[in-house]
Amino acid sequence: MTQPSVLQEKKLRQPGWVAAILITLAGVWLHFYFLLHAGGFWRDEVSLINLAGRHSLGDMSKDSFPVLMPLLVHGWIAAGLGQNDLSLRLLGFLAGLGILAALWAAAWTARRSPPLASLVLIGLNMTVIAYGDSLRAYGLGSLFIVLTAAAMWAFLKNPAWSRAGILAVAAILSVQSLYQNAVLFAAICLGAWMVCVRRKNLQAAAKILLAAIAAAASLLPYWKNIFEMPQAAMSLRIGVIPAMAFKNFDSVVAFPLPQYLRVWEFLALAVVCLACARWFARNPKPGPAAGQVSTDDLPLFAGATLLAAFTGFTGFLWFAALPTQPWYFLPPVALGAVCLEFGVPLSSLPRLVRVVAFALIAATACIAVPFAQRDLNRHFTNVDRLARQLAAEAAPDDLIIVTPWYCGISFEHYFKGSTPWTTLPPLSDHSWHRYDLVKIQMQNTNAIRPVIDRMAATLQSGHHVWMVASVGWINIPAPGATPFILPPPPLKDFGWSDLPYIYAWNSQVAGFLADHSRQFGRLKNPAGDVRSDEKLELFAADGWKDTAPPVSTLKTNAP
Repeated sequence: MTQPSVLQEKKLRQPGWVAAILITLAGVWLHFYFLLHAGGFWRDEVSLINLAGRHSLGDMSKDSFPVLMPLLVHGWIAAGLGQNDLSLRLLGFLAGLGILAALWAAAWTARRSPPLASLVLIGLNMTVIAYGDSLRAYGLGSLFIVLTAAAMWAFLKNPAWSRAGILAVAAILSVQSLYQNAVLFAAICLGAWMVCVRRKNLQAAAKILLAAIAAAASLLPYWKNIFEMPQAAMSLRIGVIPAMAFKNFDSVVAFPLPQYLRVWEFLALAVVCLACARWFARNPKPGPAAGQVSTDDLPLFAGATLLAAFTGFTGFLWFAALPTQPWYFLPPVALGAVCLEFGVPLSSLPRLVRVVAFALIAATACIAVPFAQRDLNRHFTNVDRLARQLAAEAAPDDLIIVTPWYCGISFEHYFKGSTPWTTLPPLSDHSWHRYDLVKIQMQNTNAIRPVIDRMAATLQSGHHVWMVASVGWINIPAPGATPFILPPPPLKDFGWSDLPYIYAWNSQVAGFLADHSRQFGRLKNPAGDVRSDEKLELFAADGWKDTAPPVSTLKTNAP
């Protein structure tokens, strides 16, 4: 290459560096904006905080992931940095910023270039920011799986024992963040082995195997948790619903516009095609030394990893048999974005194609930032506001009922009043998701009889019954309506799922209040935009009647 062409190439790269820096700054701003507007912790976050407060690693591992995130939260609180919601959220904020830094590290390791595609695809992605910065392990898991992919490529470039050690450490941290990262790391290993086979470097392949064994060995203490999951989470294991899984996956990648799902599909197909082309190419470009890789091997590594990650994660979802949620897809999407960055060499494309790609990246960033800021202004929950309202308005002799039962986790965290409260069904522990206790209550045909007796006593004594319920879970029936009653599980179409029982318990309580209170209705909720994760509404009932004439409803400003 002549000197003028080198200068021309450098000029073409400068806009990419400027754009990447500006996009990164916009991403940092969005993370900071979310930190200030996330609001209170919802039930999953409170569960993690409670388990992190334990002094037993066995207790900390009772969540749906290993102990690394609970240990970090435990240390954060022990260091005096978790005095309030904002200071605790700062830990998730740092994990989110870490993802941005990891994208830069991966791009620099691969091509000594800025990350453009991965930054706009996930660095500005509202779902990645919101759930990655939440006080859960998904942001941390996404961070470490990106770093693990970067560490693997750095090892392939120079398969020394020191880099193998770095790879093993990154892999251990990755699988200790999330169980599903073990599947994703296996996909990274497969992609690397494909490169090793093509380069005929069996020594490097053996070192990768040792790193994989080290990561797998670190999961041995959780062996019982992993393989007893079908029994422990029986009420959750209703099987994977493909339509729901695709919808939740789309909610992550179809940002900032629905059409970006096609962008992901096109780029993924391009990476896989380039990987196939590299695999079947007869004479690979020589590396710096015998057996070492060159940038020509990046598409093969990226494409094989991407295919293996998609297949492996699908198998993981099938094994878990859980209803999917958008945040489940954060780590595979983060790894997928890195594979797209690795597999599509923008710098080697024709100039016109690079200009078009750069324009698309710039347009995506301009669209994504305002869309993300709008959506990041919504809180995860309004239980903190309802708890404050009830602490001010509910009397010590009133009764508060929280439904569904899992909302009692966050309600207990925020409610500081003296009014007694319970969930449907009543549970002895609200510190984390006690599906084992719910399973026992599902087998009890009179599970909520104690709650009904307490409601009757409260109303008869002239006090109020308050209900905190997820939006859409409580319908005020006509007086005398037949309540919904279920036999003990398993049910024919739902197995051990607790959802039909929640509906039945709610209908029984709502029917009792409609029949036996003089006023029962929905109250105006505190203002604020809330996500669907934990959007609650407030009901109140007062007055007692033994018969069931038409019931008057409280005036409400709710729609």
